[in-house]
Amino acid sequence: MQEQTVMEIVKWFIGILLVLTLVGVGIFTYQLQDVNSFRQVVNNQIERNGGLTLEAVEQIQEHSNEFYRGRFVVTSPQLHERVTFGDVVYYSIEATFPISFFPIPDVEMSFSGMAVSHVR
Repeated sequence: MQEQTVMEIVKWFIGILLVLTLVGVGIFTYQLQDVNSFRQVVNNQIERNGGLTLEAVEQIQEHSNEFYRGRFVVTSPQLHERVTFGDVVYYSIEATFPISFFPIPDVEMSFSGMAVSHVR
């Protein structure tokens, strides 16, 4: 009789662990898809400000802090430079994603991108 009780507890524990894992993976993939919308914000700022100027970087960081809890940081060799019309700006988005429900380190990923200046 006791084996059935122990097995029932083990089944519940494994089931709850599986549910938490699935929810954690779902939250991670939801956060991962935020990179696309943030990349669009970065592209728009580069196009409107003529590169990754000081104003563009401030607006990008402000947007990251307000909507993404500061999860994204933009780096580039052309940081704080104004470029001419039609020049390509290459950048990298450094992202930190926390893992929910499990005490493991945050995941840090890098995503590259490019945008063309539209300012004459």
